Amino acid sequence: MDPPDSASRVFCSRILSMVNTDDVNAIILAQKNMLDRFEKTNEMLLNFNNLSSARLQQMSERFLHHTRTLVEMKRDLDSIFRRIRTLKGKLARQHPEAFSRKCHPGLLCPMPGLCTRRCQCPYPRPGF
Repeated sequence: MDPPDSASRVFCSRILSMVNTDDVNAIILAQKNMLDRFEKTNEMLLNFNNLSSARLQQMSERFLHHTRTLVEMKRDLDSIFRRIRTLKGKLARQHPEAFSRKCHPGLLCPMPGLCTRRCQCPYPRPGF
């Protein structure tokens, strides 16, 4: 064993006498306070992340549902417009005189619902 006044003991005692215990205690207290704050902040962030994750899941499902609805609506509208074009073509073949009429400026188009792109009507054509 070391004698009571060995060099290492003297060195340690001198180092310890240089340190102010009040300052060390204040530092330890400040570190404990910071640790408490960080733990509370960490818990709040975990709660926020869990809530955000759940909300994101809900919104993702709703977004997917709305996207599917829009795609379905577009498909339905495309089908409807295709049918309308087919019906217009049939009507144009059955009644060519109605589709060959030119609209005259100053007059309303006699068939605004049947106006085609070929029509010279100065008025806006619905749907084109």
